[in-house]
Amino acid sequence: MAYSFIIDKPKDLNKALAKVKGEIEKNKGSLTGDEKGGSISMNGVKGTYRVTAHAVEITITKKPIIVSNTYIEKEIRKAFLEVAHKK
Repeated sequence: MAYSFIIDKPKDLNKALAKVKGEIEKNKGSLTGDEKGGSISMNGVKGTYRVTAHAVEITITKKPIIVSNTYIEKEIRKAFLEVAHKK
């Protein structure tokens, strides 16, 4: 069953996506897409993202059974917050 959540859209979305993509790729995952939407895959977790005027909607479509949705959400939120505050 899919699990969706929303995070605030970073002010510089392209920069945030580039940094998140770099971090995901360091961990042998992938992020494909652009400032409108795309897909994420890492460590058995797969999902999509869609960008609206003020938010990024993330939907987890596949995950290991032992990993909770709330844990995945927490880690994704943390990644976006970290890149939003890095220079």
